[in-house]
Amino acid sequence: MLTLCASPGACSQISIIMLEKAQANYALRAVHLAKGEHKTAEYLALNPKGKVPALLSDTEVITETPAILLFLHAHYPDAGILPADVSNVEAVSDLAWFASFVHPLITRYCKPDLLGVTTDVDAVKDVAASQLKSAYQSVEKRLKATPYWYGDDWSATDAYLFWTVNRLKRAGFDFSAFEYVIQHYQQMLASPVIKRALLKEKAL
Repeated sequence: MLTLCASPGACSQISIIMLEKAQANYALRAVHLAKGEHKTAEYLALNPKGKVPALLSDTEVITETPAILLFLHAHYPDAGILPADVSNVEAVSDLAWFASFVHPLITRYCKPDLLGVTTDVDAVKDVAASQLKSAYQSVEKRLKATPYWYGDDWSATDAYLFWTVNRLKRAGFDFSAFEYVIQHYQQMLASPVIKRALLKEKAL
């Protein structure tokens, strides 16, 4: 059985969503970031990066969201983790854009203290907000033409996008200029898969 180390509200939410979509047999292990549980010796022995998520299989520990999503796609090829009609290269490229560009901006906007910023916090947030708006303008153009990232069904990239919006909404980011981004968010939120995943995350 798989075990996912996760923290409420963190990007581990994406992996929970996709485990639910795959109907995988898995358990959740709480690693509360707010309590510093990711810095304990026990957890660092498991994941020296000191982050969530970490997915434990019978043979290995997989860290980093894109890698976990690729693992799930390989083990549940019919679950729609990655879209069947899109090359894995394109799908991984899009996941990498969220992981390496959008995600760090969210950290700068929501938690600049994690980056060691003690002065000019507002300036750091303002720059991050400007870059996030530019990123979501690109997303908005894409979603104007299609309900989900790759067409009529959602996959891991949509789950990553959903998490970014969910996280930023809690932090007060203004999405009023992004009609199709919010429409996508609401469609995802209405999914039974998403509802199950959020309930399981809430129980952590």
